[in-house]
Amino acid sequence: MASGNEKNLIPNSQRTPEELREMTRKGGIASGKARRKKANLKKAMVTLLSMDVQSDKSRALLEAMGLEPTNEMLLAVTTFQQAVKGNQRAMENVMKLSTTEKDRLDESEQRERIKAAKMKNQQLAENGGREAVIETVVFMNEANIPD
Repeated sequence: MASGNEKNLIPNSQRTPEELREMTRKGGIASGKARRKKANLKKAMVTLLSMDVQSDKSRALLEAMGLEPTNEMLLAVTTFQQAVKGNQRAMENVMKLSTTEKDRLDESEQRERIKAAKMKNQQLAENGGREAVIETVVFMNEANIPD
């Protein structure tokens, strides 16, 4: 970050609860807009992929291969053809699309993230929306104390 702008930054710890609430509200609104935009884009892409191929040449190629003449199939065939020609990115896409299983580590990492998010949400609810400082306290009994 440029050093000239750092002095303009105000840490959240120095902001009023009203300012923090307003910033959070604006962030939530922006997040919702971005999420809706992404969902609309996905719907549009699904619609385009399900449409029939416009090119007669491409339609004939797909039908000769025994495939549906949709844009989705055309995209799959052309990606595969590029992979066969040696296009590394196309090869990666073919491998990614043909192996949809999630790695065991990916799944366990996702479970841990969900667990951590739930714990944080619970702590926020218990503290009236304020972040809690978590302190670790170690208790020792007489058996653990060395002579």
